[in-house]
Amino acid sequence: MSLKRTLTLTLLPALALLAWVAAPALSLQPYVPAVESFERGLPQAKPLEPAHRGGAEVRRGHGDHGAGAENDHGHIARFISPPVTAPHEFDLVGIANEMRHVEIRVRDSGGEWSEWVEQTDGTPVYVDGADEAQVRAPFRPSGELHFVNVSGTAGGIGERLLNGARAGINQAFISVAGTAIAEAGTPQPSFLLRSSWGADVPGSSCVPTGPPEYGEVRAGVIHHTVNANTYTAAEAPAIVLGICSFHIQANGWNDIGYNALVDRYGTLYEGRAGGLANAVVGAHAQGFNSQTTSIASIGDHRAEAVTAAARESIVSFLAWRLKLAGLSPVTKKSQLTSTGGSLNRHAAGTVTLPRILGHLDLGLSECPGGALYAEVAGIRKAVQSRIKGKSRCRKPCRRCKRAKGQKKRNACAKCKKCKRKAKAKRLRAKRGGAAARRYAR
Repeated sequence: MSLKRTLTLTLLPALALLAWVAAPALSLQPYVPAVESFERGLPQAKPLEPAHRGGAEVRRGHGDHGAGAENDHGHIARFISPPVTAPHEFDLVGIANEMRHVEIRVRDSGGEWSEWVEQTDGTPVYVDGADEAQVRAPFRPSGELHFVNVSGTAGGIGERLLNGARAGINQAFISVAGTAIAEAGTPQPSFLLRSSWGADVPGSSCVPTGPPEYGEVRAGVIHHTVNANTYTAAEAPAIVLGICSFHIQANGWNDIGYNALVDRYGTLYEGRAGGLANAVVGAHAQGFNSQTTSIASIGDHRAEAVTAAARESIVSFLAWRLKLAGLSPVTKKSQLTSTGGSLNRHAAGTVTLPRILGHLDLGLSECPGGALYAEVAGIRKAVQSRIKGKSRCRKPCRRCKRAKGQKKRNACAKCKKCKRKAKAKRLRAKRGGAAARRYAR
């Protein structure tokens, strides 16, 4: 056998293997491993032991006991489950189809427990890798713990190495191609479309179980997902896919609950299928889903505010979507028809509410968290300014172009001031020239 033939027979399988490894990663969209979901029944929870008199309250720390253990937001935990070991490592966890307030903590390989994190409104908790979970609640929790793995680590060392290699190839490909992912979406604002974060593709765990339903948009609702705020930009698309998988497989919804989402880096994600410009009925605010659109910030904003980039994207989305619905000015109120429900703050009937509001204005929830809810009024004003075109100067003057730091934020006002000064200067020059001509005569 010749050397050439030997090399050919050796290299062809190697090249085929390389192509098999690299093919899924050769895309301008972020590589998202296949989602794996698994469940474990929640063992019977036991009452928390009586607290020691004079002892400190158990809050979001590592304590296991204390009757009436109260979290930071007033929900008193009275029952706690035994630790539950998952069959594989997981990245998101929650009690399937549980809309009430429960708290979950996790650990990995028998290490230290995490802080208690609240699961609310049927959205899972993002934990970024763990293999054990525990639940506490004001009531005796029951049902199935639903785990979701979005990092490709559930299949052992071989799958981890494969997904790690594909993620590296994908990042290098995007870097070399030099094309921004967001440019593939809607020009203003730009979205990471569903197929780009792993939905609606063959084998995806996020494929709608039925056709979209359509209503109308009379208001925009702001949410948060109560995920940890420490995720990276590369992890964010997988978190969205994990939330969608949980909403469909654990809650039994026909798609992800939100119409749009935004990560802490400002990237907007297309949510529920049916068309961003259409009034798609979501599953985010019981009793009002057919009359509202929604955007969820991926993070926990009970104590921590949204980033400037995320806030800007929230403003951009709501300005575009509400203007499209003819809701201007957004500083006014809309009449909504509540259909009632156990999670609804309003009884069945007509209610008048702001056109941009937080989830807690509609439902018995703390969403979107105290820190983000405090910004809703400011977001409402910013959206109205954006709709009226006052958000930025299209042709700033030279002085504004040179403005830096804090001064840059006042560019629009400076432009107007500079224009007035320039006009006054021209008038003075004109008047001075006329006086000089009269004097010369």
